[in-house]
Formats: sequence, structure tokens, C-alpha cells
Amino acid sequence: GHIKAISERAYRIENLKENMVYQFQVRASNVAGVGLPSLPSDKFKCEEWTIAVPGPPHDLKCSEIRDSSLVLLWKPPVYVGRSEVTGYYADIRKADADEEDWRSVNEKATANKYIKVTGLEHGMNYIFRLRAMNTAGVGKPSDSTEPITAETRPGTKEMIVDVDDDGIISLIFECADAGQDSKFIWSKNYESLIDSSRVSMETKGGKTRMIFNDPGKDDLGIYSCVVTETDGASSSYTIDEAELLRLLEISHDHKFPVVPLKSELAVELLEKGQVRFWLEAERLSGNAKCKFIFNDKEISNDEKYKIKVDQKTGLLEMFMEKLEDIDEGTFTVQLQDGKASNQSSLVLIGDLFKNLQNEAEFQRKEWLRKQGPHFVEYVGWEVTSDCNVLLKCKVANIKKETTIIWYKDDREIMFDDKHDFKDGVCTLLIQQFSKKDAGMYEIVLKDDRGRDSSTLRLLDKEFSEVICEVCRMAAQTATEVKVQSTEHGIRLYSFLNYFLEDLKIIWYHKETKLASTERVKNGVTGEQLWLQINEPTEKDQGTYTLELFDGKTGHKKLVDLSGKAFDEAFAEFQRLKQAAIAERNRARVIGGLPDVVTIQEGKSLNLTCNIWGDPVPSVSWLKNDKELLGDAHLILKFEAGKFATFTITEVGNTDSGKYSILVKNKYGTETGDFTVSVFMPEEEEEKVKVDTKKAAKKK
Repeated sequence: GHIKAISERAYRIENLKENMVYQFQVRASNVAGVGLPSLPSDKFKCEEWTIAVPGPPHDLKCSEIRDSSLVLLWKPPVYVGRSEVTGYYADIRKADADEEDWRSVNEKATANKYIKVTGLEHGMNYIFRLRAMNTAGVGKPSDSTEPITAETRPGTKEMIVDVDDDGIISLIFECADAGQDSKFIWSKNYESLIDSSRVSMETKGGKTRMIFNDPGKDDLGIYSCVVTETDGASSSYTIDEAELLRLLEISHDHKFPVVPLKSELAVELLEKGQVRFWLEAERLSGNAKCKFIFNDKEISNDEKYKIKVDQKTGLLEMFMEKLEDIDEGTFTVQLQDGKASNQSSLVLIGDLFKNLQNEAEFQRKEWLRKQGPHFVEYVGWEVTSDCNVLLKCKVANIKKETTIIWYKDDREIMFDDKHDFKDGVCTLLIQQFSKKDAGMYEIVLKDDRGRDSSTLRLLDKEFSEVICEVCRMAAQTATEVKVQSTEHGIRLYSFLNYFLEDLKIIWYHKETKLASTERVKNGVTGEQLWLQINEPTEKDQGTYTLELFDGKTGHKKLVDLSGKAFDEAFAEFQRLKQAAIAERNRARVIGGLPDVVTIQEGKSLNLTCNIWGDPVPSVSWLKNDKELLGDAHLILKFEAGKFATFTITEVGNTDSGKYSILVKNKYGTETGDFTVSVFMPEEEEEKVKVDTKKAAKKK
């Protein structure tokens, strides 16, 4: 036998003699004494065990029994075989099933001496067995457990994790069934924790707490607790890396609580260029303390700094009238509310500070500017639909006494104290905008409250942009290209609202750019863009394109001059050409005859007029619409095809009357009329009055 009692239910007996037969008995002991021995075991002959695989595991126990799961525990085999045990297989079957119904709980061997069995049916009885394996194979199964019912005992509580206000992490397990003699046995990965320095246990009544002394990665594992002297009350809690990290974060928050913030310390500029620093806490108690610190020095509420703290809303504010160079640095707010604290800093240095300072100065100037007449929108430009340039700005805070003056290159170009401010808009219209209008424009508002000005640079690039827009608007006003026949040929034309030299005009025939020649010319007359095709031929048929290039985009207008359109235009050209020839060459009286001739009786009358016509016209003279024939009294001549002479050698009273000259050729006829009035010497002094007005009638 052995001298000392053992707690294990397996014991290796040594110093036996080979081939001897032995029997064994076991006695249990407690504080009251030693009990009666068990019945003797079967007879065992002491022989060397030579099997290669491990013997069966033993001491199978079930713990943490629930409706659908339990944890199966066991002890390793006493005999390990020829090599160390490498794993275990757990088998399960329903208690009332046949031996053939054993099935594996785990497909892969587990190196642990415990396994969690899941997927059990509530209220069903199960039995379990274990098999050990080594490199030689799998050994015989262990003895089966007693039937175990899958059900959660009434009143069972699960183990919970807790982090107290001091950040201490612990596991807590309560058992209402714990009796006076019950003990709470803690284990890690189902091995005893009695000697562990990493945890401490506190047990009071039916509640036990296991405290982690210094939580870390060494504490990862499954923690379980079994209550003795109960019907198997037990529970476990798994702490993996993610759970440990979560608990450590909570612990840190409890050890070092912070005042939660809705927003960190920020800065903004107010209307007058004031600077507002602000921070908002989620909540503050009435005892909360707040400090504003600049460059490690606490700021007090004084002339420079105005500090406001609203503990109800958690809003902290600090105001400064302006930012000076000495204010460059780090601003910090420190909060203390009971154990909780927090702080938030804002670094204003370098460009960040300079930009904020400049913006604050700008805001202050803007506020001052707006106390008097000022611009809401500074002067800009737009091109109207009729291609004028409109300078435009929006003003506010105007009164009757406010003066508005426009300048160009520092010279006043307009003064108007009758501006209409109902819509708050001031305008300056520049018609027919061109290069002469380039320059610096300025508009000044002024009264007793202040002065404001706005400038617009229309030079170089800016001027080009305006010109380009004017050209674009002008190009968009172009009418469709029309066709007009003339005596010289065919003219294509389009009208614009406004033409300026910067608008480039290009004509194309089909896809070919047209150059200006003697026969095909293009040009601009007023607002008309034209292409003149002199003496057109069949080759001039096709599509013509007018392109107006505004500097960025080409605006195109097309006209089809082919087929019927060309034939009609060509026919009209021929007609006009012939009409022009006829007009140029028809017979006509081109000067020399008076309207009225007054002459004294007995005098000689001599009249000469110029004649034109090709071919040379025939010439006839008429008196009172009757043709005259020349004689000694009336001499009629037509010389060199140009000059017609009318002579009365001695005027008599009968020569008074209405006379006409009739010229005629194949292109037309024309007459020239004059009246001869004869008077007696005694009635009026001798004279001849000739009215130089010309008269001509076409027939």
C-alpha cells in the first residue's frame, strides 16, 4: 500500500514482481476518518505491457451541463504506449442507443484534456468515452460515463466578467445552491489555479470572484469554476485576444476616466474680425473646472480674453478682439470633472496662424466697410444680347446723399446722383466695345459714413476675355446666310447686330477655305458680312459655309448653292446683268437744255445739249409733240454722235411754244423738254433768261 492519501483516482503502483498475481482494494477518507475498503479487484498478473498504442484515458467527468452542451474532462492514460500521447478523440451516443451508434465528437484529435460538446438535444441522456492516440495509432476506448441528461439546472447562473470603477478586471460566478461546506474550485483551461500568482480569489457566501492581478496575454484562456457539494454547478468564461483588448480598454477608461467631448477645441472668426475659440463637452457637472492655457500659461478672464463656460450645455468659449503677433502658439483647454479629466489643444503657428490673422483683419475691415455705403458684389462685367458690355455691381446701405462716380484710368467718366437703388444695382453700359475701351475701371461710393471702391481691370488677358465674349455674342446674332443676285454675279450675305474687327470671318466653298480674289471677294459693310462671286459658273455650285471665330470657338452658318438654288440665282444674275447693260447704254439726254427760254422777237436762239447712247441714238426735235424738220429758219444738227444743236435764226412770235428733243436707240428712248417764250421789245427790255435746271423724261 501507500502511506499518504492521494486525491487522484488513478495511482501507479511500483515495485511489483513479474509474473506474480495481485488484487487491489481502495479506501476513502475525510476529516471524520477512513472508510471501509472496497471489494477486491479482479486478479491481475504482473506482466510487461508491450502494446504500442496508448491505454485508455480515465476519470471522465462532465461539467457545465446545459440544455444543448456540456464540457467533457478526462485524465490521460496511465500507459502511454511506445510514444507520447499526441491527442484524443471523444465519442458520444445516446444512452438508449446500440453500441454501433457511437460517433466522434471531434473529427481532428484534440491535444487538450477537455472538449466542449455542442448540439445536444434538451432532456436527452448521453454517454461518452475517450480514446487516446500517439504516433503508433489510436488506443482502446475508455470506460463509458454514466448517462448524462442534457439540461440546464434550475437557478443556474453563468459566469460574467466585470470591470469595476477602479479598472480592476475580474470574473464573477454565483451559485445559489452552494452550501456551507461548498468550495469554489477555479481552473484555467480546466487545470488548477491554486498556485497561480496572476490571479486572486475572493469568495463570500454563494459568490466568488477571480481577480486578474496584472491582465496580459499570459491570461488568455478558458476560466471555469466548479462548486463542490452541489449537483455539478459549474460555468466558464473564455478570454481571447479580442476580449482581453476590450477589457483592457474598459479598464483604462475606468482608471483614467475622461470628460467626453462633442467637439475638440476649434477656432472661428466672427463678423467684426473677433476670434472665437470653442469646445463642447457632452456633459459637465456643476463642480466641473475648466482652464484655458496659452503656451503653458493659464489665461484669465480680462480685457484681452473673455471666457464663458456654460455647464448646462457643456459649451466653453473664449473671445479675443484681434490676433496679434504675440498670440502665435498653442491654445489648450483643460477639463476636470470629479475623477474625469480631458484636454484639447489647438496649434496656431506658421502659415496657419498667419492666414487666420490676415482673415481676421480682413473681416474687421469688412465690418467697418459695411457701416457705410458698400459693395455687396464687386464690379464685374457681362455682355448683353445686343453685344454691348455692361459693367455691373451690387451695392447696399445707400442713401440719397451717397455719391457714385465711375472712373476709367483715373479719369471720371460718369457722375450720376440719380441712380435707382431699388434693386441695389449700379451699371455702366459700354456700347460697341472695342480696343479703345481697354483700361482700369473703378466705381467709388461715398458719403459721410464712409467710402468704398471697386476696381475692374480690363487689360491684356482680362480685356481679351471680354472681347472674346463680345465676339461670341455677336457671332450668335448672325442671321442665316441668304443668296442675292446682282448684275455682277451672286452675293451671299448674313447680318450681325454688331461687328468688330476681332471677330474673324472665314468663308468656305465645300471644305475649301476661300481667299479673296478679283472674281471671288468677301468683306464687311456695316453689319453685313458678304461673299461676292462675280461671273459665276457651274463650278461655283455647292455648299458655302460662313465661319465666325470668336477667339475660342467657330460659329458656322451654311447655305446650299446648288441645283435649283444655283439655277435661279444664276438666271437672276443674267437678267440683272442685261438690265444693267441696257441701263448703261440706252439713249439719253445728259444735259444742256434749259426748262424755259425767254427771248426778244427778232433775236437768234441757239441751244446745244449732250447726247449719250450705244449704239449712237437717233435724234428728233418736236414742237407741241409734232416733229420738226430743219430749214433756213430752223437749223437742226447732230454732231460726233454726242452734240445736238437747235438754232432759230430770227425768232418770231410764232416760234413760241413747247419743244422736245427725242433720242432713241435699241436700249431705250428719252426726251428733253423746254419752252420758248417770245416777247416784243416795247413790252420788256431785251433780255434772255435761262433757267439752268435740267429736266428729263424717260419714255
